[in-house]
Amino acid sequence: MRNKVIADIFVYVVSPVIVCNIVNNQKYDYIIVALLFAMFFYSFVTKKREYRINVTGLVFSFVYIGLYLLKQDIYIAFDKYIYDTYFYLIASITLIGLRFLNINMVSQLYNDILRAKGKTKVYIWNKLKKSTVAQELEKTLQIIIIHFMSVAFIKVYSIANYGINGYKTTLDLEFLATLLFIIAEVYMASRIMNIDSDLKRKKKNNKSSIITIKQIKTSSDDKIIYLNKYKKTNK
Repeated sequence: MRNKVIADIFVYVVSPVIVCNIVNNQKYDYIIVALLFAMFFYSFVTKKREYRINVTGLVFSFVYIGLYLLKQDIYIAFDKYIYDTYFYLIASITLIGLRFLNINMVSQLYNDILRAKGKTKVYIWNKLKKSTVAQELEKTLQIIIIHFMSVAFIKVYSIANYGINGYKTTLDLEFLATLLFIIAEVYMASRIMNIDSDLKRKKKNNKSSIITIKQIKTSSDDKIIYLNKYKKTNK
């Protein structure tokens, strides 16, 4: 099951990042077309064989490739910086808008990971209904939204105040903010993925405590002296 998760990450995340960073010339655009075809073929196979489609993986791939194609003919670094600013603003607005429609992309990502691990739709539905899981997923989404909005704010501030000559002044602040938010997001992801193990550990502890209580009761009953029986034996 872990191999399926690794395969999804390689197809939908690693491949687009590598290809788009290697292909810097329009002459090699056919490689991107081949990559898109490979992703569609992989999605078709997983749909037929495993009855699943990695929605978040496809969304990430399309967004990343789309950004690359938009910035392909731009050679000025400041203009690319402006496109990145638009991306963070649009991403923030999109996530907030989807949340108003009761669509949590973090929940969808969680669903895609569990489906890749071979979990059934009923199992995932029951998991998402648990208050603990739902709260952690909601917190993670809020952190991601704040992450995008913070970076967008820093970029807009830099463009408005420093312009083309000094927009790199806030790059260190932007990097620090991104790093802190990524650490928080990774921490939340680990919390969500460890919920099952924590619950199992609590159940084992409860069972062990119940067993010890029963043992104490039985041992204490053996030490009780019943006076009625003692009187009868003396008569």
